[in-house]
Amino acid sequence: MVDGSMAPPESLEGWKWGEVVKYTTESFGAGYSTGFFVAMNKEKWNALPAEVQKTIEGINKEWIDKTGNSWDEIEKSGKEFTKKLGNKIISLSAEEHTRWEEAVKPILQDYVNAMKAKALPGEEALAFCRQTLKQMK
Repeated sequence: MVDGSMAPPESLEGWKWGEVVKYTTESFGAGYSTGFFVAMNKEKWNALPAEVQKTIEGINKEWIDKTGNSWDEIEKSGKEFTKKLGNKIISLSAEEHTRWEEAVKPILQDYVNAMKAKALPGEEALAFCRQTLKQMK
């Protein structure tokens, strides 16, 4: 038995959660969010001819929109699916959202600290995510 879980809205249909849950809470900025990326060993990348690098970069740019639009559609479909089954989607009040946002701050700071330890721009990545999520509200 599960009392609660965190997952993207597409799981309501794709994982069939919508068939068993009665409530879904949307939490932008304090809840589930994922970034997808493809990585390559830097030495291998540098060993590729410039023409091959340019081709890969062009394909990457093309697939940014395709992938993003696909995720938008399956998330919309998941919400529609679960609503048809009677699931209530709850949007947090501004007050409750702030409370949730405060509760996850230590987790986000742990991420920033871990990235700093690796000489990676954790603060910048977190700021980008927060700004993007605010724009999506």
